[in-house]
Amino acid sequence: SNISQSEIIDKCKNINSDNTNLFSKKLINARNQKISIIGELKRSSPSAGDIVNKSINLIELAKQYEKNGISCISVLTDEKYFNGSNEDLIKVKKNTNLPVLRKDFIVDQYQIFESKIIGADCILLILSILDEIESSLFEQIALDIGLDVLIEVHNEKEMKRAEKMKSPLVGINNRNLSDFSVDINNSINVSRSMNSNKIPIAESGFHSRIDIDYVLKNSKIDTFLIGEALMKSSNLSQNIKNFIN
Repeated sequence: SNISQSEIIDKCKNINSDNTNLFSKKLINARNQKISIIGELKRSSPSAGDIVNKSINLIELAKQYEKNGISCISVLTDEKYFNGSNEDLIKVKKNTNLPVLRKDFIVDQYQIFESKIIGADCILLILSILDEIESSLFEQIALDIGLDVLIEVHNEKEMKRAEKMKSPLVGINNRNLSDFSVDINNSINVSRSMNSNKIPIAESGFHSRIDIDYVLKNSKIDTFLIGEALMKSSNLSQNIKNFIN
């Protein structure tokens, strides 16, 4: 018997239904204190190659993130480019209390239901790979089943699209997709044209507190997604404290 989409939506709505919008709530709360950081977990990336050895203990890292004041966790589940897996997200979710973003290339509706089933609190919608119909539809499905949505933009044109969408979370990626170069000024420039009811999140290119202070001083951004700089550090807890304080 074929299960209809409305049945899938009903089933997904019931998963963890008392815990919706944890991701956005947590970020908003953290912003009221000081800055908030989404700590990313990934095994490798096209720009950096293998960041960490294959035997990296993501659970251990996730626990360190939580212990040291990271607000939310982003887990790469894309296999092709990032050596990630759904299993990584499931494990992280089981072993920490932090809200989790599923970082992946969401290109069909099935992946949204899958995200909810594996325990994600939030999904990423990358506007450069979705047209306006897809991005609105996918956002609505996610919101209907109690997922937060982080809309990712790279430029002002995409920011204009994000403005029209419902989700308050807008990630501005500082990485140029054509040559992988990074410029943290991108998040400053693109966030200037942004509605005040949106929460801008700067993604990529943060190596130290100096980078964060530069963005804080020159924009309204106070939420940051940081991956490699955290994962590569030899003294993780000290490093996180340096970023936050």
